Amino acid sequence: MDVISFCADLIACKSVAPNDDGALERVAKFLSSLGFETKILIFQSPNEDRAIKNLFAKYGNSKEKILGFVGHSDVVSAGDGWDSDPFSALCENGFLIGRGVADMKGGIAAFCLAAAEFVKRPFDGTVEFFITGDEEVGSFEGVQSLIKWAAENNLIPHDCLIGEPSSDARLGDRIYLGHRGSLNVTVKSHGKQGHSAYPSNYKNSLANLCKYIAKISDYNWSYENKKFPQTNAEVTLLFADNCAVNVVPERSSANLNIRFGDDYTAEKLEVVLRKEAEGFEGLSFDFLSSGEAYYCDNARLKNMLSSSIEEVLGVKPSFSAAGGTSDGRYMIRHCNVIEFGLPDSTIHQKNEKIKIEDLKNLEKVYFSFLKKYFA
Repeated sequence: MDVISFCADLIACKSVAPNDDGALERVAKFLSSLGFETKILIFQSPNEDRAIKNLFAKYGNSKEKILGFVGHSDVVSAGDGWDSDPFSALCENGFLIGRGVADMKGGIAAFCLAAAEFVKRPFDGTVEFFITGDEEVGSFEGVQSLIKWAAENNLIPHDCLIGEPSSDARLGDRIYLGHRGSLNVTVKSHGKQGHSAYPSNYKNSLANLCKYIAKISDYNWSYENKKFPQTNAEVTLLFADNCAVNVVPERSSANLNIRFGDDYTAEKLEVVLRKEAEGFEGLSFDFLSSGEAYYCDNARLKNMLSSSIEEVLGVKPSFSAAGGTSDGRYMIRHCNVIEFGLPDSTIHQKNEKIKIEDLKNLEKVYFSFLKKYFA
């Protein structure tokens, strides 16, 4: 088994959460053949409307050094417009094409093959895998439940490497040390419906909402910690209940997604948004946090991973806390976190692809990192 064929096998699994379609069983079978202890864990949502499969695997019993690899086998839906079957990996013009090849079945395959080579020789420590099945849809029955289980069973690693796509223009040019937090805000506006020709008879909920959105879009966010990109708020959804083009809507709503560094917390942002709403009649709010900002500036992990990248690729990586969220926001509560993987330029797009050479080289980087970590 090589990294390309193993990745292709994983792509063939239509693992759009909550469906696993055999992806985790394939990883578990491969790791079991290497001598890993493997366990498929199923966690159910509080109302039991869905069940998510997750994989924990462990090689070694030493508590001296415990390294965890964190990844997810679930993918976003394929969508339309592909030039090939998204769930049948295609090798073409030096690329491997298929849904999840970059995000992040390629990372899983690369670390599995690196581990296969590494465990052939004795080492003092333990390698663990935390592969989850719902990262793309919230991680509630994924890493949040899996890490709780690991804590209850005394299986928390000292450090973890997250194999999410992190590279930018080329493999190895960027390592993530953290990410900004994410807050989703539903703003509801209530007015009075009426005919648009009679202003005295209505209160325009949509106009009221749009003025508020414009105010938040122009808000001067604090920016003290330059390790993170500056906070930004973006409108992602807008609704109104009008039934005709000449009817002013009584109810309107918008969704704002706010990405923030550690100048803010979700709680502090709620205070800001409510204060800025003073003077706007009929506004109400619902808040849903997807995680706080985090940053792990661990010199040991940085040096080992960056030297592995330079050794294999001849590239000196930069360190960043940009990008979207990852399961690192939950792992950081328990251990040190560092994130490195394939280029992210085609993730969640049609014809998702990565260079075959990049996938082979990622395996080499992970292997080098394992050697340095357990040296």
